[in-house]
Amino acid sequence: MRIVEFFKQLSSEGIEGLFAYKYAEFARTSVSMQLYQQIATDVAQYIQSGRILEIGPGPGSISIEIAKRLPQVETVGLDASSTMVEIASCNAEEAQVADRVTFQIGNASQMPFPAESFDFVVSNGSLHEWKEPVKILNGVYDVLRNGGMARISDLRRDAPDELKHELAGQIDSLVMRWGLRKSFAEAYTCAEIPGLLAETAFPDHEIRENGVS
Repeated sequence: MRIVEFFKQLSSEGIEGLFAYKYAEFARTSVSMQLYQQIATDVAQYIQSGRILEIGPGPGSISIEIAKRLPQVETVGLDASSTMVEIASCNAEEAQVADRVTFQIGNASQMPFPAESFDFVVSNGSLHEWKEPVKILNGVYDVLRNGGMARISDLRRDAPDELKHELAGQIDSLVMRWGLRKSFAEAYTCAEIPGLLAETAFPDHEIRENGVS
């Protein structure tokens, strides 16, 4: 198979099959784990007990890191990829946190949870993939309990080129470098986010730039 055809096939499959396993491998690298650990530490500043929903958990690294820091928290990961749910569930078992961290297949645009069932929602790296972002964000608002918060992060299209090149230089996998370029091309800019949030039920928000995110 020619390389162009190979990447077209990957794109059509979504985060399943080979790309899912490559992504799971990349999630174990130091550059990825530093990010996941920082996100988990950030989340721990806002919540100490209750329930957390992670949208698009992939291999489950963030939920697992949260569980290591917050023993009084139950985390549920919702992912559209059956391969990722299988990988994440195995990773939770390996990390011995499967009693507090579970993963299930589902589409966030049709949120499969009752209203006011979570205290916090976290998502990293999937916002640019949401085909119905306003619908999903309103779904996030609905499942949050009174006083709940959401922390949503993603790559930004307007990140400085030198930072994009620096990040790509830390990735050995040709597949993952392709995925990174694709994600940057599809990502929002910081200037686009306020307009998106204005269409949702969220009354307050704060936007932070952090490197390429």
